[in-house]
Amino acid sequence: MAFNIELSPAARRDLKRLPRDIQEEILFTHLPIIQADPYAVSGFLQGALKGELSYHFGRKPEYRIIYFIEGELITVTIIGKRENIYKRAKRRHR
Repeated sequence: MAFNIELSPAARRDLKRLPRDIQEEILFTHLPIIQADPYAVSGFLQGALKGELSYHFGRKPEYRIIYFIEGELITVTIIGKRENIYKRAKRRHR
């Protein structure tokens, strides 16, 4: 199955806040990996983000790309450092 990928407005804002080299790494390395096989490279989340998937990369800081899949469309909802992602998710789903 061929997947299309899009970034939500919030994910676009998240991406713009990251260092330029991380932005490029996400756009040209990690999003294509997710697009090629979104279920194999990520794990399903629980709690406030139940049903969404989380892709991890980097070390100190470690980054997350959070997304969900509907049919052939992958929608990225949050991009950021690990320590901030889950705090934001709790606030988002209150």
